[in-house]
Amino acid sequence: MMMAGGLSLALVLLVIGIAIGLRLARRQSKTNAAMSQDERERMLQMLHELGAWTSEYSGNVSQYQSRLGELSDAVRVDPAVHQAAPKVVSLLQQIMDSNSQLKSRLDAAERQLDKQTKQIESYLTEARTDGLTGLYNRRAFDQRLDELFAAFRKGGRSFVFVLVDIDHFKSFNDTHGHQVGDQVLQQVAKTLRLELQESIMVARFGGEEFSVLMNGPLRIAAEKMNEVRKKMAALQIEIGAKKLSVTISVGLTEPRDDLVVSPVVRRADEALYAAKNIGRNRVYYHDGKGAMLVGAPEVARG
Repeated sequence: MMMAGGLSLALVLLVIGIAIGLRLARRQSKTNAAMSQDERERMLQMLHELGAWTSEYSGNVSQYQSRLGELSDAVRVDPAVHQAAPKVVSLLQQIMDSNSQLKSRLDAAERQLDKQTKQIESYLTEARTDGLTGLYNRRAFDQRLDELFAAFRKGGRSFVFVLVDIDHFKSFNDTHGHQVGDQVLQQVAKTLRLELQESIMVARFGGEEFSVLMNGPLRIAAEKMNEVRKKMAALQIEIGAKKLSVTISVGLTEPRDDLVVSPVVRRADEALYAAKNIGRNRVYYHDGKGAMLVGAPEVARG
């Protein structure tokens, strides 16, 4: 009975844990306050541990039930306990019935926990992912940028902030329709994801603009983005029977003696503006003094 009571209490605590987790996840999906990566991982780890715990106890209860059945059978045929057998068998049967009910509840809790863990994972993913491209969204990116900048201010590693803009994107929508525009966004996102697998984060910044967090130094990151630019320009995006060429403009910078992160974003934006204003399909980096082109102009046009 103590075992049944203990497990029943554990089930109550388990249900409370699930309810708290769901409430946190739903609140997270409806507010602008983002959970940190560590908090998300801790929540999911807790749920997986609860699932493993439930599964383990379910197995223990099954073994317990099996042993009770063996004991009941032994009592029925043992002459030494013939007179007491009816009472013993009745008691064992009551315990087995209670244990069977407990096993059913535990199995149901295990299934519910698995279902709700998947729901919470879905909530957390939706809160951080752009639905069209599958990349991280602006909120997730801003949070990661703030985390990196705070660490940098405390003496941590530097990083490179990158803005990527699709050239003449409006013309894709105006000429071919918004569905084609969406396909262009998806293809650019796919290319960035594949070419920048070693980066810290790739995200959709908004509209036709993407953002990337990379490891430094700045000039090496700029050369890498220029290679990505060239590959993008050489890529033919098939839209039905049509093949479209897409180019990108890129601006990037790194934190310097900034007290807040906004000047970092501003410098990257200035570098991107220079790339677009001088002819597009170019990469410019801002070293704190001004925007500078990566490569010779004739190379950048390619």
